[in-house]
Amino acid sequence: MTPPPPLLLLTHHLTTATAAVSALILDLLDPAPTSHARKRKRSDHPDDPALVVPPPPPAPLPPTSPDHYPLAFRVSAPTFHYLSGLLDPLLSHPFLPSPTLLALALARLASGLPYPALAELFRVPPSAPRAASRRLRRVLLANFRFWLAFPSDPTTTTSSPSPLPSCRGALACARFTGPGGPLAAQLVAGASSRILSLAAGFRGDRTDLEVLRLSSLYHEVEQGKLLDPAQYLAGDGNGYPLLPWLMVPFQGPAVPGSPEAEFNAAHKAMCRPARRAVRSLMGWGAIARLHEEESPRAAVTCIGTCAMLHNVLLAREDYSALAPQEGEEADIHLEAMQSRRDAARVEEFKVDERAVALRSALAATMSDCRTHI
Repeated sequence: MTPPPPLLLLTHHLTTATAAVSALILDLLDPAPTSHARKRKRSDHPDDPALVVPPPPPAPLPPTSPDHYPLAFRVSAPTFHYLSGLLDPLLSHPFLPSPTLLALALARLASGLPYPALAELFRVPPSAPRAASRRLRRVLLANFRFWLAFPSDPTTTTSSPSPLPSCRGALACARFTGPGGPLAAQLVAGASSRILSLAAGFRGDRTDLEVLRLSSLYHEVEQGKLLDPAQYLAGDGNGYPLLPWLMVPFQGPAVPGSPEAEFNAAHKAMCRPARRAVRSLMGWGAIARLHEEESPRAAVTCIGTCAMLHNVLLAREDYSALAPQEGEEADIHLEAMQSRRDAARVEEFKVDERAVALRSALAATMSDCRTHI
């Protein structure tokens, strides 16, 4: 399948002596929404649950004490000052200092408040909040793409143990209500919920498998550029086929205590951090109100910027924007994570005996380990 020309394609590679690994994969691959989609958006009922956005918690803007920073910006005061110093040479404005620009941009991302409201709260010119928001997104996406990357050394991905041996992360597809219609985003997250790969901007009606096959990630893995031969990903949801590099659960009921049941339980545990990452992204006010962005391109840059900040916060052990760990019930009802599956397309993939053998070997190994505990 040949993907359509990208509207926005940002790809970064980190190379080692043995392999090339991907950093940021942020694609806007699908064409602009049709006039039918725009008409549908205008005719949506205002009480449609998909369009009802809960109001953000009250935040003191501008913050008057360090304790207010997580509410106002979704970052701690030390992280704010770290970002301010890091970005100072890059965030420029004719008459506003860099910290003020950063505060305006983060306040927009954290709260989703309209630009005029932010201008009034911060007592700045009406054009300043929009300019600050655009500038921060542009600077991060152009200069810090390595913040969204597969580390060249797998052991540096996270200190959290992986439920599945040799698994680099969980692959998931999330959907957001964007301007002009739903948008799909594909991400890979490690055991600590760090986002290792992101591709956003696909039409929301595409299935998980279609999004995967259109992404740069799929082609890089198929060409052997991203994962070592012994490594693989765990596919979240029921929209993915079993592949040598993509493990999915055993289908049907599994006998409790059997190798299949042990594997399925570990697979589910591996996917939870990816869902937590999606819930963390949904916690940003600008993403919760993504349909208010001025264009699909702006919506994609918003998702990418929040994903970068998500990783920066985790690296600094700042959990201001990390969603709390919740039970399986909460993830089941997470609307953004509802899989889109085409059974016929999934079944088109010829069963690869290598994939079957790998999954069986993993199940047997995990069962043996549990037996010896």
